[in-house]
Amino acid sequence: MTAAQDSTKNRGIWVLFSIAFATFMVNADSYIVNISLPVIADYFKVGTEAVSWVVMSYQLTVTALLLVFGTLGDRIGIKRLFMLGYGVFTLSSLFCAISPTLGWLVASRALQGIGASVLYALTPAMVPRYLSPEQRGPAFGALATAAALGISVGTPLGGLITGLLSWHWAFLINIPIGIVAMLVAKRVLPADQSADAKAPLPAFDYAGSVFSALALVSLIYSFSKLNSLGLAPTVLGAAVLFVISLVLFILWERRAVHPLLDYSLFRSPAFNFGNLANFLCLCYLAGHNFITPFYLMTVKGLPTERAGTVFLLYSLIYMGMGPLAGQLSKRINPRLLCTVALVGGVLVSFGFSHFLHTAGMLPVYGYFVGLALVMATFIPSNNNVVMGMAPPGKQGAVSGSFRMVGRVGMTVGVCLFQTIFTLAALQQSGKLQADLLKSVARTQLLSAFSTVYLVGAVLFAVAAVGSFLARERY
Repeated sequence: MTAAQDSTKNRGIWVLFSIAFATFMVNADSYIVNISLPVIADYFKVGTEAVSWVVMSYQLTVTALLLVFGTLGDRIGIKRLFMLGYGVFTLSSLFCAISPTLGWLVASRALQGIGASVLYALTPAMVPRYLSPEQRGPAFGALATAAALGISVGTPLGGLITGLLSWHWAFLINIPIGIVAMLVAKRVLPADQSADAKAPLPAFDYAGSVFSALALVSLIYSFSKLNSLGLAPTVLGAAVLFVISLVLFILWERRAVHPLLDYSLFRSPAFNFGNLANFLCLCYLAGHNFITPFYLMTVKGLPTERAGTVFLLYSLIYMGMGPLAGQLSKRINPRLLCTVALVGGVLVSFGFSHFLHTAGMLPVYGYFVGLALVMATFIPSNNNVVMGMAPPGKQGAVSGSFRMVGRVGMTVGVCLFQTIFTLAALQQSGKLQADLLKSVARTQLLSAFSTVYLVGAVLFAVAAVGSFLARERY
């Protein structure tokens, strides 16, 4: 290897580190605050409904602006917008830490969500933009590992910081880390094309951005609150706002000269079916993360801390398998890897639905290991499929829409699994509470859990068909 090749390889490693660290940071911060919510509620003397907006405001802004920032990255430069996202995320962390009121904290978390949305939207686009084709498979595997690591350490790290110091430090820790990350990104990421060298940009679709943000915010809110509030006026109002905003968005985009969402992307089966598989797979994953703890604690009788260690098994397998799946996608068509993995998901979920009644923990461990192998193979491979079809100059738009579809799928998954289970176990809809399950017969509980995982097997089956059809490039 020549000195030039060695230098290029080292630079590629640092570029990947910068991208992966942003992925880790956004995912960790999604969970690091959750465990501090009771402490924050006590600090501001508020109830659980009010303090839940500390999380909700962050999640809403992250999801609502993904499509906007993905498209904006193609226009003003991915590195430029990426650095701005880090700056907003870091500065807003300071605002969160010094918040004198809950309202200030909620507003600061919304601002932090804007910065996180930039980072989250752009990271998949940065892989094909900055790395060579042979590096992309391993790079997406590394991103999957970084995301899993952020999710895994977020909650325990937040608990440790809050317990030893205070909830303020759960935000203050982002400041030095964010500054260092910005300096690394500034140094290692290739410069954007200068304004003088770029062709004049068409007018930005501000109206489409507003309609898309309104539609996503109202959709996420209505799904998030449906089971806890039922058909309350706020939920119905959000649903109506979603329909109106969506209709206005579609009508506007069809007549816009330079639309926010480029309809030509829908000519690609890889884009359409890859996004479908992404939606269904993350729908299952979020639903599993919500419903499985109830199974472990009510049927298996595990205490909370031991149930948490079972989920840690999934994270460890996922982090170990992610890089391997990335390497495999260099040798095997990633579309076929996705299809095989999702067929495996059908078998895992279907099999678990039939072994729920089995004594001992062996079926549970087998389910978690199998699910981790499925997800660790599918997620980086599907990233490669969808981002591989993105034409030059549109990687940001593809990345933003891909991320947006996944976030919506996660929200729908929690609502779907909760609704199916409560209807099957309690013969009523509403918020799922562990205390209510204590009065339900064991056979009825097992039947309800079995129904949930059978529905999950169907989701995997449809996703497998989608991945198989995602064969053409743009």
